[in-house]
Amino acid sequence: MVTERYRFECRDVADCDVVVYSEFEGSIYEAARSHLKDVHGRDVTDDDVAPYIEEL
Repeated sequence: MVTERYRFECRDVADCDVVVYSEFEGSIYEAARSHLKDVHGRDVTDDDVAPYIEEL
């Protein structure tokens, strides 16, 4: 059974409603960075996304 332990909620733009869940801390950061780059065209670091990562 997979337990979702981390959550990223995109707040880059007002109309983006993407929420990503992951069991692993490393993969939630990777998913957040990928989303911001692929969808919003922003290159960010782990430090940039850290405030938006929530441990559940």
